Amino acid sequence: MSAHDQTRRQLLKAAALLPLAATCGGLARAAGRLSPGSSVPVRFAVRLERPGRVVSDTLTGLSYETGQLADPAFFSADNHALVQLFRALSPHGVLRIGGNTSDYTVWSEHRGELPVQRTHKGGPQQPVVLRPEALHALAGFLRATGWNLVFGVNLKIGVPAMAAELSKAVKQIVGDDLLAIQIGNEANNYESDYAAFDAAWAPYATAIRETDVPIAGPDTGANTDWVIEYANRHGADNVFLSRHYYREAAPKGSIPDLLGGDAEFCAEIEQVMQAADAHHLPFRLTEANSYYLGGRDGVSNAFASALWGADFMLAMAQRGVAGIHFHGGTLESVEASLGRSADTAAAASDLSARRDAVTSRYSAIAGNVELGFQPRPLFYGMSLAQQFAGARMLHGQLDAGSANLTAYAAQRDDALLIALINKDAAHDASVSLAGLNGYRKGRLMRLRAPALESRHDVVFESDADAGSAVVVDTHGLCHVELPRGSAAWIRLLRSV
Repeated sequence: MSAHDQTRRQLLKAAALLPLAATCGGLARAAGRLSPGSSVPVRFAVRLERPGRVVSDTLTGLSYETGQLADPAFFSADNHALVQLFRALSPHGVLRIGGNTSDYTVWSEHRGELPVQRTHKGGPQQPVVLRPEALHALAGFLRATGWNLVFGVNLKIGVPAMAAELSKAVKQIVGDDLLAIQIGNEANNYESDYAAFDAAWAPYATAIRETDVPIAGPDTGANTDWVIEYANRHGADNVFLSRHYYREAAPKGSIPDLLGGDAEFCAEIEQVMQAADAHHLPFRLTEANSYYLGGRDGVSNAFASALWGADFMLAMAQRGVAGIHFHGGTLESVEASLGRSADTAAAASDLSARRDAVTSRYSAIAGNVELGFQPRPLFYGMSLAQQFAGARMLHGQLDAGSANLTAYAAQRDDALLIALINKDAAHDASVSLAGLNGYRKGRLMRLRAPALESRHDVVFESDADAGSAVVVDTHGLCHVELPRGSAAWIRLLRSV
């Protein structure tokens, strides 16, 4: 994200847009009304008669730098630990390969002359040479996980022929698992305006379409106006629209800031979805996470990120976003994409700590091929949101009082799904659920950790036989106690 984008977001914040929903509205507290440690009464009334959007089966996504492919063993069917974690996240996820390094990647099989790409502070300092063996390994990984692929090609170098050759190779090797090719990564950082981007993009699109490969875009950083203009000009020839999202720059990150919501971005998504709906196209956040510049240590890798991630995904799904791709990967790959070297030394002998040390701070999965892999807190938040995949969202009326709490409801088959996310650091919540007429009983599974700052010991009772029983009374009411800094997922069954 560029300095221009950062200034733009600061101006948007100053505009003080009114909250569209609890998840986007910041910390709505009445100072002095409650003492720390007290329980806040909350009411969430589900509107069964007001159905919303259907959550995409491909809601869950991950994003990695193209530079990660420098090691073909990383995305490989033989990397069983990583395959297992991807499959645990979603049976129909989408992997995006791109990032800063995609605009510094050259295809080893291209035989034409290539210009020398100038490096700049804050970006990759050397090109990534992509070889066929990495694509073959990636294809095997996709088959093993059941995931699809979004793949970014180098726009910045200005060689459409190489992009077309690489796109064709990706399609031939990956096959039907390829969802789309994207041209360029955050071109708003190096093209002066949308018109300049479109002029650079058009020859690429022509060359790639001649190879019969699907295209999506514009994969811009923080320019909603670019997405809308792109949809108006090229919507008929694309399989989805895309842009990126980060809450802020890493140095400005904090747990209160992360959990405070982002009203202006929710307003922008409403605008994007109007354009997407008008052109009958899905919209994906192909790169997203808490804080750009690699994430904030102690925030992006703490339990607070799990609550934020679950809330963010469900807020986006409620508005119609088809997929959210959380960026991550090894520390080496992400730092290289930012023009920095990685210090992966870990003093601790503990394997878990060593895996954390070699991983970018905001990655949902920690580890590398040598040390193995493990889920980070964000992984569990994504897992909670994934429970809504394929369901139809429902409208609801939330009165959270002074608590920083969000709530979501959806229907799938004969089940009613409810998510309650208490992002409040000081207050437990006593939640009354209403409007549940026609439902009788179900199970409640909790997402919890010792503290918002916790990096380990995260628990999500995702097993359908786990959790505790909940019962709806004859008036369609149910009561749930939700401790501070925790979340719950409830599945209720219809009355017989």
